Amino acid sequence: MAQATHHGDTLRRYVAGVMQAAEPNTEEVVPIVLAVVGGILAVAEPKSVSLRDADDGAGGTLWASFGGERMAFRYNPMTAMIELRSGNLEEHPKRRFGRRSLPMDIYNFFGPSRAAEAARTRP
Repeated sequence: MAQATHHGDTLRRYVAGVMQAAEPNTEEVVPIVLAVVGGILAVAEPKSVSLRDADDGAGGTLWASFGGERMAFRYNPMTAMIELRSGNLEEHPKRRFGRRSLPMDIYNFFGPSRAAEAARTRP
């Protein structure tokens, strides 16, 4: 079940930064960024969402925890995709969300199993 979060301003800043970075591809990126941010809003651990390097030209890196695991979401303007990394930014992305992503790709990451895992870590 979704939990209330107080990270609305952080998520809005991330969306605005990604939209600015995606300027030539905005129409392709809007559905993906909204789906990813909606998933973060629904299942990220409370007080775990933060935005770093917001002035980097790519919208910054949005960090959030799910079931105790820290994840980084970063827009890549070269591929027009949001890349997901676990723990640090040096690894290859675990997932990429873009215009060719199926709704099931997003559902599989943020869906019931992720929500249940996140719920187990909440007090």
